[in-house]
Amino acid sequence: MRKTEQTILIIMIILCGLGVLSIYSSTRDSAGYGYAIRQVIWIALGFALMLLVRKIHIRTLMAFALPFYGITVVLLGLVLVVGTGPFATKRWFDLGFMRFQPSEVAKIGLVMMLARYLSDIRGFSLGTILKVFAMALIPAVLVLFEPDLGTAVVLGIIAFPMLFAAGLDWIHVIFLASPFIALACSSRLAAWIVFAGLLVILLIFGRFRVWLVSLVLAINVGVYAIAPFAWENLAQYQRDRLIAFVRPDKDVLGAGFQTTQSMIAIGSGGIAGKGLFKGTQKALGLIPEQHTDFIFSVIGEEMGFVGSLGVILLLGFLLTKFLRLASELRDKFSIFFCFGFTTLLIVQMFINIGMTLRIMPVTGLPLPLLSYGGSHMLMLWLACGIIFAAYRTRLEY
Repeated sequence: MRKTEQTILIIMIILCGLGVLSIYSSTRDSAGYGYAIRQVIWIALGFALMLLVRKIHIRTLMAFALPFYGITVVLLGLVLVVGTGPFATKRWFDLGFMRFQPSEVAKIGLVMMLARYLSDIRGFSLGTILKVFAMALIPAVLVLFEPDLGTAVVLGIIAFPMLFAAGLDWIHVIFLASPFIALACSSRLAAWIVFAGLLVILLIFGRFRVWLVSLVLAINVGVYAIAPFAWENLAQYQRDRLIAFVRPDKDVLGAGFQTTQSMIAIGSGGIAGKGLFKGTQKALGLIPEQHTDFIFSVIGEEMGFVGSLGVILLLGFLLTKFLRLASELRDKFSIFFCFGFTTLLIVQMFINIGMTLRIMPVTGLPLPLLSYGGSHMLMLWLACGIIFAAYRTRLEY
């Protein structure tokens, strides 16, 4: 292995090790070493998968993009029929000895598919852009029906940075993303009017084609019109979480309980933390899902500001290493995949840490390499193997 690969592996192993320690700390009173041992097994299996995939030629992996994407779509549809999950959700296949989450596979499958498609195009057209969003929306909508709003949002977001990486002008990317902004502003008429006004000004002074202006405005008006319907069709716990995000004081003991206790835990850690295995909020079980979605609150309480900052810096360093590696690749598929996967990690990192600090709504997104989860861990190492395979064969292009 080359030095760049070795550096990436060292960082990933350190983060996985910190994750195992935090998982053990958060579950040892209820499950002993159980969760920690299983996480170590998943890490070992993921590492072996990475070594295997790394040996495969990148052209072979590129050829497998469409079948892999198709398989993930089928699995997402199947899990809605026979899947299991908490709160009447259907997110996992229960295989007895393990649970398998197809939405984690869909993240990598979508990045592979978009990278494959964008590497073959020659310039952008309306049809090209619509195809990209159709590829992203199919798995996103299926995941939304599980329901898993957080993962659905991530799947939808991936299309934007990958279009930018493929050469679409940034102002066009902003216009394409405007329906999401319109949806966020739809709860307040005044906010939506201000947003719509700014959008119209940009469209007028940007001298865009009439069809593009008409399309963007029509989509945004349509989003505003269907927003109430979309709100009513969210699961009750999802509506409660969004209300708790906007009005954290409204239901401190209900929907806002997780984030309130998370902030107390992180704040109580101070500069240096309470010490490994000595967290009180964690020990009292006041933070639900503290070994999965809220693992960062355990790190904040026991390792303090220094430990939390260290984890963020390690994740940031890992992301920069992936981007640096992408800059050395030569074929479009490899570059787009590496960029898309790095963007995926950035989005998940921001949302996961943000929800523990109440700057983002609560979603079921894991913190990369640190949260407990087999499907999540295997897919991260799989993606790493694909990137290493691209790096290994980069000189052939």
